[in-house]
Amino acid sequence: MCSINIQTLLEGKTYPQAGAELYDILVQKMDEPKIVLDMTGVSILPSMFLNMSIGKFIDNYGVDVLRSKISFHKISVSQAQRIKDYVQKYSALS
Repeated sequence: MCSINIQTLLEGKTYPQAGAELYDILVQKMDEPKIVLDMTGVSILPSMFLNMSIGKFIDNYGVDVLRSKISFHKISVSQAQRIKDYVQKYSALS
């Protein structure tokens, strides 16, 4: 299992840069059975970040792989709803 701290990833970067970096890490860790995204300290998840990470992942691997491979830790109810809505809407467009 691999754990990625999103707050650390966001530090000192624009949202698109951090999103692209998260995507690159996700691709590198695809051989792991599970990838956990630790949301500790994360207050917002803007579309610019999600498009470059989760959206690109869905484009290249599909929503089923996303759901089976990636899970979240220390995620708030509003963040979970935001990601759920984003994935549903993005998947409908793909």
